[in-house]
Amino acid sequence: MKTVLTISDSVEGTIFDLLRCTATIKDFGLDPLAVVPRISYKDDTSEENDVSEMLDFAFGECEFASLGIGFITNPDVILYVADKLEQNKTAPVICCPSLISDEGEILVDGSVYSALSERLLEFCDFLVVNTMEAEAFCGFECRAKNDFLRAAKKIFNVYGCAVFIKGDDRTDGQNVLFDGAKNQWVDNIPVKPGYEDKYSFLTALACEYAEDHPANLVASLALEFVSGKEEPKEEVKEAPKAAAPALKPEVKEEVKEEAKPQLRYQEEPHEDEQEVKAPVTSSLVSPGKSIRDIARFMSTPSSDEEVQHAITSNIEKKQDPKGEVTNLASSRLLFDSKVNQSITDLQALKDRLNNLNRLADSGK
Repeated sequence: MKTVLTISDSVEGTIFDLLRCTATIKDFGLDPLAVVPRISYKDDTSEENDVSEMLDFAFGECEFASLGIGFITNPDVILYVADKLEQNKTAPVICCPSLISDEGEILVDGSVYSALSERLLEFCDFLVVNTMEAEAFCGFECRAKNDFLRAAKKIFNVYGCAVFIKGDDRTDGQNVLFDGAKNQWVDNIPVKPGYEDKYSFLTALACEYAEDHPANLVASLALEFVSGKEEPKEEVKEAPKAAAPALKPEVKEEVKEEAKPQLRYQEEPHEDEQEVKAPVTSSLVSPGKSIRDIARFMSTPSSDEEVQHAITSNIEKKQDPKGEVTNLASSRLLFDSKVNQSITDLQALKDRLNNLNRLADSGK
């Protein structure tokens, strides 16, 4: 089973909640490994952890398929991770730093931004930011919607990583994706009821990378997953296994039924006629053709003139029997002669009536 490594502070009730990240990885059917430098609780208390030994183990002895780096407030941890990646980077790295909240609140100090921009981002393959973070990384203000397309290209040119800018009102709700080759708008997917804040988008991206999907597809796939449009990966994989065995008996039944006429006609030739072997065909593409061929060899004609093909389809044209054209011609001649005779008799009757009328008139 592939392992997904996540390094992030765990903030209760947010997208960086440790429980939510772990649930996302497990629903992908992958093995989670989480390194948590700091845990923040809803009652405003927090707990600091020394993660140097865990990071040594993760980068030294653990083989992970992808690495997701989230919200980290300790710049020393960021620098330590950058050093490890510089020494031995073996998997794609996805980063969602969350420097600024969607409401515009600055969540970290300048040292965190410096550690990210100067050390860590050069080892990242995919960066996820909101519109305000995009302006911070690209170095210019985005006043129009298409300015964010330029911002994505600028971030890629500076740090060499694909960029996903989460949209807001300034982008009409659309997200920006630049994978190094194509700059495009990506629509948000409506969230299925009950899936609000259920999964971590960052962790879903790391899981999609772990399954070897390219950068131009991971964002759309991760959005579908966290929105609830896709069911968990394990359920989709199990469906074909359950359905496959049911298909085999049905196919065998069809083959058996089509083969019965061939055996019967081959074993029981007509008593008074010469035995003619029917052609054996095993094609499953057109079983009707096999039946039609058997029907044509069921009896042996005594002469070539008596050969007639069996009609096995209503789209086949029935052959005209010989002599039918001659019979029609004879009937037509008989009909024409009777009509002509009737016309002659009628004209003679009219002439007699006219003569009688003339005689009657002259006798007056």
